[in-house]
Amino acid sequence: MGEVALKYRLMPESPVIDTVAVAAAVPSTLPVDAQLGAHEAQPFAFGLIALEVLVIGPDRAGLVDEVEDGLASLEGIQSVELLEQSLL
Repeated sequence: MGEVALKYRLMPESPVIDTVAVAAAVPSTLPVDAQLGAHEAQPFAFGLIALEVLVIGPDRAGLVDEVEDGLASLEGIQSVELLEQSLL
């Protein structure tokens, strides 16, 4: 079984959301067999700062859904969008 890299864009509810705090909370929302690879704050529009995160985990059924559910549960996050998915 290989590994998969998942790149997500997390959109905050408002421009005042602390992206540093959100990034710090990401690892606690991931499945046990997945880990945060990297993260970066990116200016988006109208003062919003999107958080792009890279999650690495095993290539198994259900991983994408589990990761998305965890990321969507973060406080202050309005939406979660899968940008890229690739095998490592």
